[in-house]
Amino acid sequence: RNTYSYYTSHMNQCAQRRIVIEEQFNNALIKNELSVYFQPKIDIKTLKIMGAEALLRWKNPVLGQISPNEFISIAEQTGHIIALGKFVLQQALAQTSRWQKLFNSNFQIAVNLSPRQFRDPQLLTFIADSLKKYNISADKLELEITEGVLISGHSYVDKILSGLNNQGITMAMDDFGTGYSSLSYLRTYPFDVLKIDRSFISEESPSDKTNALINGIISMSHALGLKVVAEGIETTQQFEQLKAFGCDYAQGYLFSKPISADDMTHLLAVNQHKNITIK
Repeated sequence: RNTYSYYTSHMNQCAQRRIVIEEQFNNALIKNELSVYFQPKIDIKTLKIMGAEALLRWKNPVLGQISPNEFISIAEQTGHIIALGKFVLQQALAQTSRWQKLFNSNFQIAVNLSPRQFRDPQLLTFIADSLKKYNISADKLELEITEGVLISGHSYVDKILSGLNNQGITMAMDDFGTGYSSLSYLRTYPFDVLKIDRSFISEESPSDKTNALINGIISMSHALGLKVVAEGIETTQQFEQLKAFGCDYAQGYLFSKPISADDMTHLLAVNQHKNITIK
């Protein structure tokens, strides 16, 4: 009443694509269309691979390769994210067990936890059972949590975080720097790792203010006893700057894009004998 709205064909196309993605996604896990890829995390001082982040990929016979930016939000809203989260964790831990035996007993795997997973009453038990099944030490599993999880303020979030901490699991705050109250969360919750949001890193010619912020984030994190991961590194200049600032770990296309488990195995085998190549 007494209003008007603009309509474009693009809006209709987006709505139709979303419907098709939802339809195709219902049986994607059963049809083995989903796979877990791994992006290496590099120790900046040694240029050795110290771990990896597990990332979900979906290739559908009708739609082709679909970006996680499209299907993850749909999985979150429909509740499919619970099953997906379990799939990713099991796949990641299975590969980690293999890599620890073959290459590095301290290899650490990072897995994202979505907001919806915090509402799963079986989450803590499932994680504990999975670690036991694959004989992975709890501190070698790093769970990445975004500020969106914390901002809800629900009591079950505190319960889950406390339970994860009691198990000895490493906890990381993901995408740091994009929220207004991140500092209070670092003080309140038992995080071990901070991941600097890629928007700080990706500037082609970062300003003095951006560099000062990155340096400040790293210094503050170290003062709080946190390790720092910089993601989205694509150039040698970015790497050298972060190294000068004392950043602990690096992740990005400069070292490797997300790769299959087999390719990751090969990369780890090569990295045993020589440092990671900076492209």
